[in-house]
Amino acid sequence: MLLGLVCVLTAIVVALTVTVIRREQDEHPPASAPSSPAASPDRTPAPLSASGRLVPVAALDGLFPARGVVTSAVDDPAIDLVTHGEHIDPEDLADADCQGIASVSSQAYTGSGWTAIRWQRWNSPAEPDPRFLMKHVLMSVTGYPHAAAARTFYANQSAAWQKCNIRIVNSRSASADESADQLWFIDNFTDSDGVLGAVMMDNVNPDWTCETRLTVRRNVVVRAAVCAHTTASTAARTTPSVVAVHTLLDSITAKIDAAG
Repeated sequence: MLLGLVCVLTAIVVALTVTVIRREQDEHPPASAPSSPAASPDRTPAPLSASGRLVPVAALDGLFPARGVVTSAVDDPAIDLVTHGEHIDPEDLADADCQGIASVSSQAYTGSGWTAIRWQRWNSPAEPDPRFLMKHVLMSVTGYPHAAAARTFYANQSAAWQKCNIRIVNSRSASADESADQLWFIDNFTDSDGVLGAVMMDNVNPDWTCETRLTVRRNVVVRAAVCAHTTASTAARTTPSVVAVHTLLDSITAKIDAAG
């Protein structure tokens, strides 16, 4: 489908979670970002090291890329920040075992020892809930009291993402029984060079896909997801969204590495 012929944006989820957005079904009421705070690896990522200074909570906001980096990464000058927050999702998604893929601030963090989280949501057009969505970016940085806790979260998510691969996942809020399911097909799981990766494909409109990534630097878990229209096969390894999500991830981790 041509980018100009976009379909209608759905709500994120009724429970107000920071999940990736499907692009159709405008009959569902739009949702805002989370509004209330929640209580606060099979394989170790290769680039990680226990050495280096811990990243303080006060530094988390400064880790996000500048607007110019985001617009360049997704090749869309219209994209802009529309919402941000500092709390995890207030409740589980319907498929709770896979919510770490669908949301960058999910309940998957519960019990992991996190100390602070910051997240951002970017849309093109730059509206919180546009009727026609062209590009969508989610990013989060989550601080832990020490690097080992962040690495343990990575390992646990690696195992969870692998189990969700080649599976249809429902990102609807678990309590929103009257709402329509938000179904995604999860594919292309990877755990390579300290980065978890997967592609989420809208089960109704498969040309709307989201590339999602997770990595760790020091005591910080870094998440990024880029959603866009694509005609590329899910088996493709180098699509514009793949390049974009790694650009954003690298921008954040470079700031952590540069902190000394």
